Amino acid sequence: MKIRKLLMVEPKAPCKHFFSIVRLPRLGLPILGTLASRRGIDVRVVIEEAGELSFDQVVAADLLCISTITSTAPGAYRLADRARAAGTPVVIGGPHATFLPDEALAHADWVMRGETEHVFGQFLDMLEQHTDPVQVPGLSYRRDGQTVHNPKKSEAVDLDRVPIPDFSLLAKQGKKGFDFDRGVIPIQTSRGCPHECSFCSVTPMFGRKLRFASNEHVAEELERRRGHGNGVFFYDDNFCGSPARAKSLLDHLLTKNIFLPPWLAQVSVRAAKDLEMLKLMKRSGCRTVFVGLESINPEALSQYHKRQTLDDIRLAIRRFKEHGIWVHGMFVLGADSDGLDSIQATRRFAEEEDIETIQFSVLTPLPGSQLMKELDSQGRLISRDWSLYDVQHAVFQPARMSAYQLTHETMKSMARYYSISRIIKIALRGKIMKFVFNFYARRQIKRWQKEHRRRGQTPALDT
Repeated sequence: MKIRKLLMVEPKAPCKHFFSIVRLPRLGLPILGTLASRRGIDVRVVIEEAGELSFDQVVAADLLCISTITSTAPGAYRLADRARAAGTPVVIGGPHATFLPDEALAHADWVMRGETEHVFGQFLDMLEQHTDPVQVPGLSYRRDGQTVHNPKKSEAVDLDRVPIPDFSLLAKQGKKGFDFDRGVIPIQTSRGCPHECSFCSVTPMFGRKLRFASNEHVAEELERRRGHGNGVFFYDDNFCGSPARAKSLLDHLLTKNIFLPPWLAQVSVRAAKDLEMLKLMKRSGCRTVFVGLESINPEALSQYHKRQTLDDIRLAIRRFKEHGIWVHGMFVLGADSDGLDSIQATRRFAEEEDIETIQFSVLTPLPGSQLMKELDSQGRLISRDWSLYDVQHAVFQPARMSAYQLTHETMKSMARYYSISRIIKIALRGKIMKFVFNFYARRQIKRWQKEHRRRGQTPALDT
């Protein structure tokens, strides 16, 4: 099987959400596409969130690669089924396929599980040289009517050996190619997370041990982006997970005068306990942190396996603000100790702390997470419609309220946070960027409300 044209697709999310304001691709497909292009293969990467996919592209491809998370799985499967019916072979990867390979294999010729950068070349060799698929670690396939799951490689990917993604492979969405929203460029400098939050699938996917790209490798990637963007989003699951390494990296970038425009990153509240870290973050141009505040309910924090307290959360918000760093506070609602009063109290807390922007997520048992295993064993899952696993719908039976109440009250509370009166006050204080993001968040919630009223899933959200 000669691979001349390779089409790679990231399906779009089933509905809009807060982060839809920033259109950034996940990095898996651009990285694999870069590896394939080095072999002389004609590669196109399509991010459906940024534009429609032409089925003519699918038919013309020698191979279709799809990467899917849980909420995009139904769309991924529909595309895969159409492609195979048209004669285009399909391989599916990504977190959802990694944890549910048998399900994904019902729609694909092959499934690649886990990290794939160090085995993708072997997979292409297998296709082009007709070698035995048993030689490809982490590959799932069918043989003689039986499903085979090859063991994954025991060693994790060395991030210094991951190629810098060639974003020119992204399908053009205008005269200038793929439009990174507001010029924000995605870069990943580490994988893994030392924490084991019950609702998270990052640790099962990448492990608890943090792995880092060298300072030199990160610097090389940033320098390659010089002149092509005015912001960077570090995709690390916890950029400050190792304070010593984060400080070493930032100091290296500053000392060597490496291209580093204003940047954003995901962090935990622990980052705010290190004043040296905060000063370095501010000096190096950190503008926004996406902080996993999770809950103000101590029982919920314990149930989530979060090793932080309400005092830690308050301290983090205050210290980030003191250093001029914008806080996007992320809360997860629906723990067994949460009731309707907990959701309302969380909104009041966010208002009292005047967090710049917030996101209330419905607790969601993603495949691979400890939460999924627990709720499944307890018979509390009420839906396996993966399109609803978008942290905006309750798909399990909560302990102290109905699933409907959890969904409705979560969205209602977030809508009240982004009330018209609050947004007007922000505008009158001259906080232009804060006004823009708060206004956008309110509009997205209203779109969600309108869509679900049409489906008969939720009444109007009173604001």
